[in-house]
Amino acid sequence: MKIAICDDKMILHDDLKKHLEEYALTRNLILVYDDYTNGYDLIASNIEYDLIFMDYQMDELDGLETARRLRKNNIQTPIIFLTSFPNIVFDTFEVNAYRFLVKPIDDEKLRSAMNDFLKSTSSENFILIKTDEDNKKINIDDIIYIEASDKYCYIRTVTDNILYKKNLSVIENQLPQDRFFRTHRTYLVGFRHIVSHTSTDIIFDNKEKALISKLKNTAFKKAFTDYIRRYNFGQE
Repeated sequence: MKIAICDDKMILHDDLKKHLEEYALTRNLILVYDDYTNGYDLIASNIEYDLIFMDYQMDELDGLETARRLRKNNIQTPIIFLTSFPNIVFDTFEVNAYRFLVKPIDDEKLRSAMNDFLKSTSSENFILIKTDEDNKKINIDDIIYIEASDKYCYIRTVTDNILYKKNLSVIENQLPQDRFFRTHRTYLVGFRHIVSHTSTDIIFDNKEKALISKLKNTAFKKAFTDYIRRYNFGQE
């Protein structure tokens, strides 16, 4: 697994690697690291990584702005932010952060994040759908939302908008309930890509929106809060 570590303090690179190597031994993984001490060099590298660990606070270009520029360059590599301030979780939604870990690194929370990352790349995290052209294998984490269209629906992913000739309920039953929510009769939304919401709209990291009905508001807020706690703080 190829990992980029972007942190302006090399001592923190060494500390993170120590924790990662301990984890790697438990999963029989080979981890290869590239070190960056500023966001500019990471952006300019054009190297394809499996995972990026990013310090949220860095001199000159901070972690959030570095992530914004990576996403603008269409680099969708999962990013785990490292921070001393837990309240930054909501800021990281904008760039579709995979997780964030509070310094100093806690072994249990790092293990949880890495376990989830490995699971997200396994065959269990994909669904197979049939289209007019072929069979498509879709990573669940790439699904932003699904919108009903008459008796069919469109699956909006980070790279595509796929017509699926089944109704919304069919695909809803194929997706994990703790990561998706039916906010409206025409919308099924992925928690991972939500940046913010109002009482009537869900706003995603690709700037698009989905509707939320009044009847679904309370249940959605609870489910989304549970998701944030579970997937960003490593709590159960």
